Amino acid sequence: MTISVGQVRADLMTESSIELLPSRILELSGVLPDLACGSRVFVTWLPGVPFADVLAACDLLKLCGYLPVPHVAARSIRDEGHLQEICSALTERDIPRMLLIAGGADKPAGIFADTVQILETEIPVRTGIRTVYVAGHPEGHPQASEVTLLEYMRRKQALARTQGLNMQIVTQFCFDAAPVLAWEKRLRDGGITLPINLGIYGLTTPKTLVRYGLACGVGQSLRFMQRQRWKLHRWFVPCNPQHLVDAVAQEITQTPNTNFRGLHFYPFGAIARTLEWRRALSLSTGDHS
Repeated sequence: MTISVGQVRADLMTESSIELLPSRILELSGVLPDLACGSRVFVTWLPGVPFADVLAACDLLKLCGYLPVPHVAARSIRDEGHLQEICSALTERDIPRMLLIAGGADKPAGIFADTVQILETEIPVRTGIRTVYVAGHPEGHPQASEVTLLEYMRRKQALARTQGLNMQIVTQFCFDAAPVLAWEKRLRDGGITLPINLGIYGLTTPKTLVRYGLACGVGQSLRFMQRQRWKLHRWFVPCNPQHLVDAVAQEITQTPNTNFRGLHFYPFGAIARTLEWRRALSLSTGDHS
């Protein structure tokens, strides 16, 4: 039986995750209206923030029935002992999952500069981590070529298979579907079979999105967004990312071997509005908005 784009879209929304700062989670007392128990909530770890803040947010999320996915930033880890301490703190809390990233620090705090080095220690898997999410960059990375990024993804995939880790990709957010679909095909052609969770912006304003886009360097998509500036009367009206969701849903229905499996929301402050919209779409299987 053929599954409609609308049904796939609803399934993607139901299974999607969201990313929040520890401070926002604590501010909200861990209560996220319109987000069902058992949903994944990614907890950021920014440079200079104590990991204890991340753990406190994770504890609160667990108490409220969510599945916390803490960021673990390689460049913020001092040494193998520090890594062991972080991983053990997670598994002692029955949090066997993490998003492993290089991190935004200009200089490493210790011996780790990238995620491959973390995986090569085998400390995460030895301490009981079972699921590792890694970052995907559909529009490239300012400090690495496309060839380098693909090679690093192959190494991560190989390490995950060797160590028996469940590994998935979570991408940076994008505005335009075209570069995302092209990137996913390049990964498949390059031998990558890891499930991909596409980063989606929340229902915030175009002005906010352009500011974050400039900071994150999402080039092709940012140019797409800037071409919409003629709609100045909508500059402070919340953007709707359904065109991205539908593009992924359509790709899933048309390409049996696609790596797209889910969505990951970056609300950029518009938490309640984003979650309300997400819930509404998860309940709708129609093919038109």
